[in-house]
Amino acid sequence: MMTEGPRVILRLPKIRQAIFASPEPMLWFSKKRMELEMPSLEYVNIHTECQNENGVVDKSDEIMQAILRRRIELLVEVALWMRVEGSAVNDLEDICNSMLM
Repeated sequence: MMTEGPRVILRLPKIRQAIFASPEPMLWFSKKRMELEMPSLEYVNIHTECQNENGVVDKSDEIMQAILRRRIELLVEVALWMRVEGSAVNDLEDICNSMLM
């Protein structure tokens, strides 16, 4: 069953039609999701390294700031694309959570 997962999805007519009719949005979304996953994972690693013994995080770390900036840039780009497509979601955290889930 696990090996046939992608094939089962392609058997569903509406999903198959959406994938074959417009592959560019699916590829764009997959690319943006992967771009968002990478800084998120890196942020978790940096976050644990920047904690002191009391659990306080030093937010002035340049790498952490760059990761957060890139994450916000990606989320803003996705939010703009969603607005163009007709979505009413405005919260970047909601977009991030739904993309990474």
